[in-house]
Amino acid sequence: MAKKMLLAAALIAAMILPAAAQKKARPFIDSQILGGQGRSGNPQTVPSYCSPCLFYGGDWDPNSSVWVAYANWNTTGLGTATVYIPFVVPAGHTWTVTGLFTNDLALGISTIDPPQAAWSISSNVSKGSGGTVVASGTDNASFNPTGRNYQNTYFEYTTLVNLSSPVVLPAGTYWLSVVPPCTNSNDGSCAAAAYYITDSTSKTNESGPPEPVHRSFTDSATFGYNYINLCSPDEGYLPPSCSVMSAGVLGTHN
Repeated sequence: MAKKMLLAAALIAAMILPAAAQKKARPFIDSQILGGQGRSGNPQTVPSYCSPCLFYGGDWDPNSSVWVAYANWNTTGLGTATVYIPFVVPAGHTWTVTGLFTNDLALGISTIDPPQAAWSISSNVSKGSGGTVVASGTDNASFNPTGRNYQNTYFEYTTLVNLSSPVVLPAGTYWLSVVPPCTNSNDGSCAAAAYYITDSTSKTNESGPPEPVHRSFTDSATFGYNYINLCSPDEGYLPPSCSVMSAGVLGTHN
C-alpha cells in the first residue's frame, strides 16, 4: 500500500509545472511513472573531477526502466530533505577527504543559490538515527551539468563541494550528504526549485570500494521522515531502484 501511495505521489510530481513545485512537493520521481524514452545523452567516461575518486557509486542511467531519484534539497519553497549515502574506507587505509559530491536532477532551476552547499560525514546511521556526525560544514560548491537528462526535461547536475579543511577518516563505514540549496530570498526561482539525487542502477563508471547496497537513508522535515531507509518495502522503493546512489568522495589515501 505504501509503495502504491508513493508511486501515485510521484505521478503527481511528474505532471505539475515547476512553478507549482512548492505546493506539490513529492519525495520521489521515477522512470516508471514518467514513462517514454530516456536519455538524450549519457557520457560513458569517468567524471573529470575523479582523478580518481576515492569512491563513486556510478552514473545515473536515464534509459533504465527502474531508476528513481530522491528529494535532496534546502530551498525557501520546499524546506529541507537530505539523503545520506554510505561509503567504506577499507581496512588498513586512511582517507584524507577534500571534496564530496552528489548528482542531482534539477526541476525549475539550473543553478544553486548561493553557490555553496551544506555537507556532512557521519558514522552509524540507522533507521531513526542520524548516528554520529564526524564532520560537517557549508563550503563553496559548483553545480555543473553531467550531460545526462530524461526526455530533455529532467537535467542532472553535479553538486560538488570543496571542503575548506580536509577530513581524515580511518577505516570504517560512513555516510555522506551534500545538499543543493536555493535559499536566496531575492531569487524568485527558489520558490519553485527542487533537486532530486539520482540512483545508479547500472553502476557505470563506479570507482573505489563498492557502495554498500540498500543502506542509504533520507531525513526530511518537509516530509516528516526521520532517517528512513530508501530500500524499506514499507517506506520507500524496492531494489534495484534504491540500491546504489550516484555520489562520491574526492581526496587521497594511504
